[in-house]
Amino acid sequence: MTYYEILGVSKEATEKEIKSAYRKLAKQYHPDVVKEDPEKTNRMYQIQEAYEVLGEEEKRKQYDESLLKQERKNNFQKNQKGNRKKQEQTRGMDLNKGTAFEQFFGFQAGKGMETYQQKGSEKKKQTGPISPEDLFASFFGKK
Repeated sequence: MTYYEILGVSKEATEKEIKSAYRKLAKQYHPDVVKEDPEKTNRMYQIQEAYEVLGEEEKRKQYDESLLKQERKNNFQKNQKGNRKKQEQTRGMDLNKGTAFEQFFGFQAGKGMETYQQKGSEKKKQTGPISPEDLFASFFGKK
């Protein structure tokens, strides 16, 4: 909650409007009026803090600058989240076709030759160690 919201004034409020809002709230939340209500006492502390900043021109300028920086940061983060969400939605549009890379090259990156082998291939993968003769033959051809 911003100091402007605490005092119930707009960012364009004049010093007179800020002072008037503070006085009105101070009467409503004064410790003599609220007695020992901790929530209302805490509210009075917030009101005083807001008035201390917004009531002085230099402090108000600094506060406004910090609000602007925070707003820009929040907007940037919001845009980043929105961009990530759009990318995820775009990626997930047609899972059957695969990613653009897979569609272009015809295989999945990182899968190697597994992608090119037919599913019902008669040739079964060998399990266990490979003999040196078979390894040599796979690189240079059979004798």
